[in-house]
Amino acid sequence: MNVRSIVVLNDFCHVQGGASRVAIDEAVALATLGFDVTFIGAVGPVCEELQSASIKVLCLDQPELADASRHPAVTLQALWNRTACRIVWCGLATLDPYRTVVHLHGYTKALSAAPAVVARRAGFPVICTLHDFFAACPNGAFYDYQRQLPCPLRALSVACMLTRCDKRHQLHKAYRVARALAQRSLALFPSSVHNYITLSRRTAELLRPYLPASARLHELPNVISASHAPPVNVASNQPMVVVGRLDAEKGVDMAAQACRAVGLPVAFVGDGPLRRDLEATGARVTGWLSAEQVVQELARARCLLFPSLWYETYGLVVTEAAARGVPAIVSDVTAPAERIIDGVDGWTFRSGDLTSLMRQLRLTRDDGVVRAAGGAAYRRYWQAPSDPRTHALALVAIYDKVLAADIPKSDCAKAA
Repeated sequence: MNVRSIVVLNDFCHVQGGASRVAIDEAVALATLGFDVTFIGAVGPVCEELQSASIKVLCLDQPELADASRHPAVTLQALWNRTACRIVWCGLATLDPYRTVVHLHGYTKALSAAPAVVARRAGFPVICTLHDFFAACPNGAFYDYQRQLPCPLRALSVACMLTRCDKRHQLHKAYRVARALAQRSLALFPSSVHNYITLSRRTAELLRPYLPASARLHELPNVISASHAPPVNVASNQPMVVVGRLDAEKGVDMAAQACRAVGLPVAFVGDGPLRRDLEATGARVTGWLSAEQVVQELARARCLLFPSLWYETYGLVVTEAAARGVPAIVSDVTAPAERIIDGVDGWTFRSGDLTSLMRQLRLTRDDGVVRAAGGAAYRRYWQAPSDPRTHALALVAIYDKVLAADIPKSDCAKAA
């Protein structure tokens, strides 16, 4: 049984974050291979990549949760998006459930998980990429933002629901709990979906207890677009580079402190609440940059720092750096740590431990050591690259497995 059509479901029709980047890149790569791709997103505008590809795009032009102060109704929309359910039901009416897979990406900002259960009721197999931990955890991270530590509590247990773990007001946590409960009871998610793409072993381990016992997990690295150019001459570079949101849970303040303590320059590529604090240490902060500009910053890097305090689900920039021959120093609690061979193509350090990070930073002073690690990272990535075509072919193989094993019976009587 071979897939012919793919329906992609995502909060945004443009790149708003990592989930949207993957959803869009996958859709374009699949269309390039000749598959019939429909992209259904809640929030516009539609990006140029989708517009210029042979993809049918259905943009609902709805608000997102971040706009709740101006559009209060979005708080109900994010619990059960009736419009998205109707559009998905109508869109599936002309497709063959024996040749079609519905692929859910981001759903917590506007779309809701409701369209996934509608697709199941219509008789179509559904697969979900676990870009975060919202399938189980109300705040999506298994992380206590008040204590700045990974959270050990059972998601949606009484202790979980009563804990002040959200980075915002407790009312925000209460809403997220309500949304998670609605997701379970109304949208029947994750119980109604039996196929998941996991980005790392760590993600699979953390989420497995919350997924259906019959769930099938398909591990697939994230897609990246990297040209096969010669590796960066990291030994001739000086600065450490940190890429991403400048927030406490990302460990950026510790990174700045460690680099200053060992006398190494550091550049922060990104923006966020800690920007002024980081600039006060003398570190260079670029603000948000385009993808091309991030590549340029990596070309100037001696080493990438990934000091995050929370688990992460993949850590795309670590792979992007490796594709360019830039080694990484990675927190041992994070998902990308499993892609590092410590002391060979990068280094790991104990999460939140300043002394441990400083110890690894000192190793990068040796030109020969950093050159060898960068070369090993480069060779390891290009032995099995995750370029768009390779990634899309691996994705199609997963879709075919899903079709062969998970074609649900149509239940039109329960349609939205």
